[in-house]
Amino acid sequence: MAYQALELGTAPDDGTGDSLRVGGDKLNDNFVELYTALGDGDALSSGISASATVITLTSPIITTPVITEIDSGSTITLDATTDIILDADGGDIFFKDAGTTFGSATNTSGNLIIKSGTTTAATFAGANVTLAGTLGVGAITTTGAFKGADGYTIGNASVAAVMTLASTGIVTFADDILIKNDGTIGSAGAAAAMTISSAGIVTFVDDILIKNDGTIGSAGAAAAMTISSAGIVTFVDDILIKDGGTIGAASAATAITIASSGIVTLVDDLILKDAATIGVTSSTSAISIAATGIVTFVDDILIKDAGTIGSASAATAITIASTGIVTLVDDLILKDAATIGVTSSTSAISIAATGIVTFVDDIIIKDAGTIGSASAAGAIAISSGGIVTLVDDLLLKDDCTIGTATTAGAIAIAADGTVDLDVAGATVASAVIKTAGKESIWVPAAAMYPSTTNPCSDLTQVETTALRPDLKVLDFAADADDFAQFAVAFPKSWNEGTVTYQAFWTVTAGTNTGNVVWQLGGIAVTNDATINTAFGTLIASAALAHSGTSNDLMVSAESGAVTIAGSPSVDDICFFQINNDTSASGQTGVVRLLGIKMFFTTDATNDA
Repeated sequence: MAYQALELGTAPDDGTGDSLRVGGDKLNDNFVELYTALGDGDALSSGISASATVITLTSPIITTPVITEIDSGSTITLDATTDIILDADGGDIFFKDAGTTFGSATNTSGNLIIKSGTTTAATFAGANVTLAGTLGVGAITTTGAFKGADGYTIGNASVAAVMTLASTGIVTFADDILIKNDGTIGSAGAAAAMTISSAGIVTFVDDILIKNDGTIGSAGAAAAMTISSAGIVTFVDDILIKDGGTIGAASAATAITIASSGIVTLVDDLILKDAATIGVTSSTSAISIAATGIVTFVDDILIKDAGTIGSASAATAITIASTGIVTLVDDLILKDAATIGVTSSTSAISIAATGIVTFVDDIIIKDAGTIGSASAAGAIAISSGGIVTLVDDLLLKDDCTIGTATTAGAIAIAADGTVDLDVAGATVASAVIKTAGKESIWVPAAAMYPSTTNPCSDLTQVETTALRPDLKVLDFAADADDFAQFAVAFPKSWNEGTVTYQAFWTVTAGTNTGNVVWQLGGIAVTNDATINTAFGTLIASAALAHSGTSNDLMVSAESGAVTIAGSPSVDDICFFQINNDTSASGQTGVVRLLGIKMFFTTDATNDA
């Protein structure tokens, strides 16, 4: 119930205030509320007492109070015979000094977080405590295991990480490890596995095992000794034993003896690894021994004058005189494809697996010396003048050539005996030998005839001047494409390829200097085939202007290739047609054709 105030009115007895009954009721209600709140409704609680400055609550039960602040000028003491419970629904309990927060206790997901200022100092998660910073204590006593995070360190004020413990359990020390004089280091099964004397001598009670490819060394040479997984020991520098000391194995303790003078004595064979080397400081691989037993020397081999090199069965197989002459007691056999040479030409002579001997430069024998075989020792004789004499036939390989330095293949001889001369104008008994190649044939106008369709004029004989050359001509009009025809049976030596041509002509009106363009096309007809076949494509000659002088002879430049239709072959007859291409010409007078020179190619020397 809320507090009820008495209405007093604005003036005495003005009738605006509460009546006595109403006022008395409000007073009674207010006191009932107080006696109920502070007592049992009839009497006030004996646990509440007050003086001028002190309110005392004796064994109070305060239900859901709303306390915004408790402010005291002196110490506040909370003294309970049992528990003191702080229940903060916000999850935080703050500690302040003069209004400034210096710490707090926070509930985070059921874990207690203790902060110094605003910085997390410790986290309590169940029975586990995690410290965010450095723990400074006088001593730590624990009844269980002491565990830190993977890679955590233990140190002191001067060295923060004296000891580091990795997640694998490896312990790393930042500096030396010192134990007492004659102290031991060991394991559960061998407590005294390692003993260190006051003099620094380390004694092991059993074998020393290091990792594969591990090293043993000193301060100046950390990897002085390396031991591979196969047990091979590698030293980075010298190995010193006492004078006359020995190196050996279980069954041969003195297998190797090293004298004070450095002489090494072996009690048995010396066996090296495959492809091993033997050398000296300046030439570490002076001698190489392959897996097959082949011995290779990187430099000279010196033996005594007249010394010998041999095998078990032939001790003196090779003798080397003091003059350097080498004498073999039997045959000399080299590897397949071996070479023999000198310093400046290491492969001067090559011997193939088939026995073929190749020389990289000249072969010089004595004057009048001979080259031969077992049965014909003097098969080839070379005189001092360089004349070579053969005692029998000269046989060359199939498809060989004979030539000179300048023309290596001047003469080619095929497997069937055909001889081909690569040089034009070759002679026999000073007479030039005719060779296959480009040939020409003259076709005069007299051998031509006008076409039935669009014909040129009939053959005419024209006199220039009495008793001077008469011309047999075919006249072609200047304003129409006239045609003439002729036929040629080419020789068998013809290669049945394309032909070219030159036109020989003049004009009737000698003062006209216009151009003339000729065209030629052909068709090949074979035995038992129809002649009624279209000509091939007409090929034009280059335009040529007349000189402008009557009776001047004009000769066209050689034309491009004329492809004869019908796929020419041996014994074909080839028909041709020729015309003056007036569309490309500028000649106003009649053009007179004297004939054409046709060019063709042969691939045989005759028509056999």
